Amino acid sequence: MSTKRLKIAYLNTLGIPARYGGVETCVEEVSTRLASKGHEVTVYCAESSSRYSKYNGVNLINVPRISNKFLDFPLRSALSTIDAIGRDFEILHYFGTDSSIFTLLPRILGRKIIIGLDGLTWNRASYPQWVRTALRASSWLPLYLSHVTIVDSLSVQRWYSARHRIRTFCIPNGANTSRRLPDVEVLKKYGVEKNKFLLFVGRLVPEKGVHYLILAFNGISEQLGFKLVIVGRDPYSPDYEQSLRRMAGNNVSFLGYVYGQDVENLFKGSYLYVTASELEGTSPALLSAMGFGNCVLCSDIPENLETIGNAGVSFRNKDVYDLSDKMRQLLSDPSLVEKYRTKAVDRVTRMYSWDSVADRMEQLYLSLSSKHHNSNQ
Repeated sequence: MSTKRLKIAYLNTLGIPARYGGVETCVEEVSTRLASKGHEVTVYCAESSSRYSKYNGVNLINVPRISNKFLDFPLRSALSTIDAIGRDFEILHYFGTDSSIFTLLPRILGRKIIIGLDGLTWNRASYPQWVRTALRASSWLPLYLSHVTIVDSLSVQRWYSARHRIRTFCIPNGANTSRRLPDVEVLKKYGVEKNKFLLFVGRLVPEKGVHYLILAFNGISEQLGFKLVIVGRDPYSPDYEQSLRRMAGNNVSFLGYVYGQDVENLFKGSYLYVTASELEGTSPALLSAMGFGNCVLCSDIPENLETIGNAGVSFRNKDVYDLSDKMRQLLSDPSLVEKYRTKAVDRVTRMYSWDSVADRMEQLYLSLSSKHHNSNQ
């Protein structure tokens, strides 16, 4: 347990338990570990995302949510900030460039501000052009309005360094590890058999590239007898998911949201985990697949290549034909898949454990707190 007890709040996420994306997963894994070390941790949650006031030792504060994504996050960030400045938090950890402006007042009031950035968000195809333009134009704000800016991949860190000449801290996401066999009853519940399906887990938005995945899979599914299982949705807009359903063949299954032990069993039971994402930070879903002993096949964007190292297979980004070829190769070579399974678990154990991520976050918070107290002496 730490010698100093910190009071930390996380703002501008949908909250925990994680039910949306990588940021929420990170917040859940880190906040619960910090709470177990004796720190007082609070997470601001979207009102419709959490039914709890406390979760695994973490305090939860619910904030109203609206259905328009591009108004929802700023509104909740503002409301959370108003509430937070009335409490005695020492560290306020925000997420996203769009939350930057709301950090001004708490910083003036003496709070230590951290802003976490998840990839280069203005490249997201699901965002309207005006939003992408605004995010890129304001990309400098987190660097100047926070005490520390955190990015989750070295390639993103290099972009900010080249563009703005200001240091960011790189703390990647993490994953849990296990090579235990899946519960076959859970797999049956979702209509799949062990090692007879490919898996994707994530938000169903265009930049995740699921349309490439479905097109590549449609061309080989009848030959090899595998299913493609897609886990996830988009709570703000169903249009992309509907287009995916229209293009999907009979062997593609959409499960919607799946959480906890059930999604863990899907990771463990799949033959291959595939992601065709055009934009990422360090993807928690990709890391989870590796940690649970999957062979992974991913697009060759820098962030994915950084994540898998030599412990996975890549294909040319947006290239359906190359993706199809790599799928076919792995589906017909179980011994190669098994080699990558072992490498994947080893890599996550060495480089991406959530315990290590939480320890690094804690040391950063303690360093900021120490500077604050020293400056007041």
